[in-house]
Amino acid sequence: MSNQQSTTMPSQQASLLGEYDVVVCGAGPAGIGAAIAAARGGARTLLVERLSYVGGLGTHTRIYCWCDTQGGPIFDELEERIGRLGKARRWFDAERHIYERGRVVLHGETLKAVALRMIREAGADLLFGTTVTGSPMTDDTVVGVFAANKGGLSLIKAQVVIDATADADLAASAGAEFLKGDSEDGRLQHGNFMFDLGNVDTERARRQMPPEDRLLELIADAHKSGKLRAPRGAFRPHAANFPYHLPEHTLVLNYWELEGIDGSDALAVSDLLTECQLIALEVVEFCREHLPGYESCEIARFWDVLSARESRRIVGQYTVTRDDVLAGRKFDDGIAQACFFIDFHDSPPGITVPYDLEFKRANTPPPGDWYEIPYRCLVPAKTRGLLVAGRCISSDRSAQASLRVMPTCMFTGEAAGTAAAMAIADGVLPHEVDGREVRKQIRQP
Repeated sequence: MSNQQSTTMPSQQASLLGEYDVVVCGAGPAGIGAAIAAARGGARTLLVERLSYVGGLGTHTRIYCWCDTQGGPIFDELEERIGRLGKARRWFDAERHIYERGRVVLHGETLKAVALRMIREAGADLLFGTTVTGSPMTDDTVVGVFAANKGGLSLIKAQVVIDATADADLAASAGAEFLKGDSEDGRLQHGNFMFDLGNVDTERARRQMPPEDRLLELIADAHKSGKLRAPRGAFRPHAANFPYHLPEHTLVLNYWELEGIDGSDALAVSDLLTECQLIALEVVEFCREHLPGYESCEIARFWDVLSARESRRIVGQYTVTRDDVLAGRKFDDGIAQACFFIDFHDSPPGITVPYDLEFKRANTPPPGDWYEIPYRCLVPAKTRGLLVAGRCISSDRSAQASLRVMPTCMFTGEAAGTAAAMAIADGVLPHEVDGREVRKQIRQP
């Protein structure tokens, strides 16, 4: 496929779909928090999502573990509601003993429905199956979004837009300044492709699996014959032994770590998804032929998205830094608490998993402590009428490797929604909202 080029297209009239106080773009953890908070704050709110359900990586992939959180009102309520259904459990890493509240595992399908109920109870509208393509502007101020779906191209007017797309798509389209990747070589953290294997006799596989040297021989032969390929960018396991991960002496059949994924590059993502799905079929055929217990294995599910860890980061009124994370720094306008360690999945010369305990301790806030994310990190430095929530807020790359996890994204979304409702009530733009008041609205200082 050739590179994208600019061309002249016939004009297409965008019909007016609606007018809202707040439009939230993206229904992942950040978008869920933003939509609930804005609607509960009295703002007429619309949540737009390109897929057919909410939840982001917590439901679109097999990532059910919400990592290391200090808690927040909407997240705590979500966990409590899912827990009442028996579908939430707390997990603490006893080896490290450095996180105050540990982790929570939330059942993905239950999360979809419970979060949706909370959004509707708050009074927000939803628009599924819709992609936000850009923002109409008045001077330097966002005044709504353009949306595309089966009905064609539409305009949705809004006084405040919240970009919770994970990749800062709206912010970029509105001309907001952003950074991407490592400042020296541009590398991005690895992403993951996931699918589920079904109809496997795991007990027989455990007892009768060929020894490692024989497995590697079978894999090498399959590669040589062209029956088995490694996806481009396969990092863990390394491509030469795909799908065997030699450092950990284990088969990795349905969870592949890939380097060079830029979630904001639609063509590259599409090509990689195509390749990975075809290779998944090769893996199934290899397993059926060579692995005991896998004779009737099958693809049970392809997950909906590539799991990317990093792409754009906006340049905001403040940039949270590595030093802020490690010092457990607090701010007058600190609207979210975070305690996850600086977790890179990088290619050389960067660092990646597995880490030893010493590394984790050296790259984590002090034991029992946390750092705060200022409201200013959600506010683009120049573009008005827009707030950004989730992993693409204003941060340096090290801090982003900590704050990118799902609970923190939800906390920043809750703050963005709270601030948006305050802006509507006061008749001001988001950059004019006092972050200290947003903090007070969310939690007592």
